[in-house]
Amino acid sequence: MNDQEKKPTVIAIIGPTACGKTEASLSMARQHNGAVVSADSRQVYVGMNVGTAKPAALNGTLHDELTADPIAGIDHYLFNIREPNDELTLADWREAAYAAIEQIIRQNQLPIIAGGTMLYTDSIVKNYTLPAVPADQEFRTRKHLETAEALYQELTTADPDAKEFIEPANKRRIIRALEVIAATGQPFSAQRKQQPARYDVAVHGVFPGWSILESRIRHRVTTMLDQGLLAEVQALIDKHGATLPLLQTINYAHAVQIINGELDAKAAPAEMVQANLRYARRQMKWWKRYSDISWHNTASDLSNSVTAV
Repeated sequence: MNDQEKKPTVIAIIGPTACGKTEASLSMARQHNGAVVSADSRQVYVGMNVGTAKPAALNGTLHDELTADPIAGIDHYLFNIREPNDELTLADWREAAYAAIEQIIRQNQLPIIAGGTMLYTDSIVKNYTLPAVPADQEFRTRKHLETAEALYQELTTADPDAKEFIEPANKRRIIRALEVIAATGQPFSAQRKQQPARYDVAVHGVFPGWSILESRIRHRVTTMLDQGLLAEVQALIDKHGATLPLLQTINYAHAVQIINGELDAKAAPAEMVQANLRYARRQMKWWKRYSDISWHNTASDLSNSVTAV
């Protein structure tokens, strides 16, 4: 495609955890003959359902990247494409996302990216280069024994510019950046260059305000615990071992602490709510970097505002 050709349109729906992205993407897809591409870094894994708030209709079995899962007649891509012990890198996800988007376009449908993993959507919007460095499991296992604070200090010492796009609490992303630096001998940020976008991406955000969002998060946490988060985590431990890195992520880490007797079950919901609120604040801080996001209070506001694509 040359610069004079019209680029295909893609809608991206972003926002903090529990804001209503799933509802918004379904509504948008119904109105505009769309299909949804998940931009959630944990819903890609089979068996990680309750703790990721994966829609029940998508709690399926492992399949390839181009197999769609339907919700109410709307195709959804990039759910259940990996086992939890088979880590999906950002480069892996984007390659799969591009393939799914192209398939959706060939089907004369509107691709709708929806999810809260900031780097995922960012990689499509900005189309920056990503280092094709394979996973080094020995390196990752060794680094996971260190604290996030120590790892972040190591990263920002080796690559100060990494502060611009990697959060201090995101241990998996920090380790991946260190892995790339170790393999290439170059700063991770230097290997991340923006390129011309493949698509005309319209980014829409959903944010209902902090009071409403906190209420939604409280409801989600209660629902997770009622729907069997502890049983899901125990099943993951039984299948993949207690050292599975994904068990250190939000909601799952709290469940592990409850199972191990390190966190009182009655105190857990409040701690989980606060952890999710902190994550939501980090998400909103990230998206403030963008000046061209159309923000909406609710999913219905978003759908009603987009009258033509």
